[in-house]
Amino acid sequence: MLKTMQDLLAELKQLVTWTYLDNPAETVIEGISFSSKEIKQNYLFVCISGYRHDGHDFVNEAIHNGAVAIIAERPIEARVPVIYCKDTKHALAELASAFYDHPTTRLRLHGVTGTNGKTTTTALAHQLFDRLDLSAGLIGTLGITYAGQTFETPNTTPDALTIQRHLHTMVEAGVTDCLIEVSSQAIAEGRIANLSFDTTSFLNLSHDHLDYHGTMETYAYTKAQLFAQLSDVGCGIVNGDDPHHEVMRSIAPPHTRQFMFSRSSSTADLLGQTKDDHFAIHMDGDTTWSALPFQEDYNLDNMLCAISIVLQKGVSLKEIVPHLSHLHLPSGRLEKVTGITTPVYIDYGHTPDAIKKVVTSLTARHSRVLVLLSAAGERDRMKRRMMTDVVAASGADFILTVHDPRHEDPKQILDDLADGQSTELAHFDKREEAIRFFCERMVDYDCGVLFGKGHDRVERINDDLVPFDESELVRQFFTRRT
Repeated sequence: MLKTMQDLLAELKQLVTWTYLDNPAETVIEGISFSSKEIKQNYLFVCISGYRHDGHDFVNEAIHNGAVAIIAERPIEARVPVIYCKDTKHALAELASAFYDHPTTRLRLHGVTGTNGKTTTTALAHQLFDRLDLSAGLIGTLGITYAGQTFETPNTTPDALTIQRHLHTMVEAGVTDCLIEVSSQAIAEGRIANLSFDTTSFLNLSHDHLDYHGTMETYAYTKAQLFAQLSDVGCGIVNGDDPHHEVMRSIAPPHTRQFMFSRSSSTADLLGQTKDDHFAIHMDGDTTWSALPFQEDYNLDNMLCAISIVLQKGVSLKEIVPHLSHLHLPSGRLEKVTGITTPVYIDYGHTPDAIKKVVTSLTARHSRVLVLLSAAGERDRMKRRMMTDVVAASGADFILTVHDPRHEDPKQILDDLADGQSTELAHFDKREEAIRFFCERMVDYDCGVLFGKGHDRVERINDDLVPFDESELVRQFFTRRT
């Protein structure tokens, strides 16, 4: 794609504070990047201050690699034109949208936010779109999927350039809708700035990311900003059973539509209630029954949200219901390890609320449950002991370990998880040793679950990505044990 700097600068509007650029109409841009290593000839380099690195420090490398202009937040010395902006993260989102011809004006975008359940909800909705022969893409924790292809992404919500590039490609491939998981960090960092949503969905809010947001109030308000980006004809979907749904609704533009799903409120637009292995869906005075595809009661919220999203496409509930019993959970969400007879699950759960729901579900069905509990390095320390307390209160036995320590001392992570209590069976600062011990002890249990990694296939140790297939390790250790 080709754009002139004049075309791109028109999109930045009030973000620009000063420009050192003589002939913007003659400066042709063939690509944009915020990584100096990815810069090529005739690219625009955007300086982003990241978690570990500051792009302003890599301007010379970017110019050497072919950058013909720089977007910066603070004074820099450069032999190419520099455009100064108040916020380069938001500027990147605006530039990306302009460079890729504003793809959200040519497809319908469905954003889903919440502390837990984003991946499951978007996966279920994506399956419904597919079963109803509706062309949809998916952007989230498990990657970017459309037109029979899947691309890996390091974040729940990718950077603005990645989002806009793939949305543009989706439009070119004839995709009409895209489901996207939206994290609070992505909202705060402007990764979804300049996106227009046809539906925005709120699932729940519980303790997480307070190392980033500071307070639950700030966390909730940040999540709610997603609803401010509803299009004029969009619909805000909320879980009426979570009290924070009112915050979400208060941020939505005044003339947008609103839709509520619930498991308890008779005033909800969509009410779902379980009974044995079936659930009843109440809508517009009618009741429809369906087989329940999951044993876990907490996944009903995710299913109701997925149904709510598809309903906004104009599809009737009658058309949706026959497909519900065929839905399946995405990878790493209470996923049973294959190749062994004992029921052992891997789960991505890494918040107190998510872990509580899974453990409660398992202890209700099994009398003896063993849990491998872990926390990640350089992430919210406040929730670590809370997660341990949840497992201890469930009556399940548990082992403590770590995952993705990054640059944090694993012993510090274990200390935070234990925090003076000594009810765990054992603790290990190396996850593989913990899994070995877990598998050896499973001879005394009916069921087991390993939290933390889920679908993930690498361990983040310092700056390295180390291959780590948890399911395969469990199979190996079970084989050796028997």
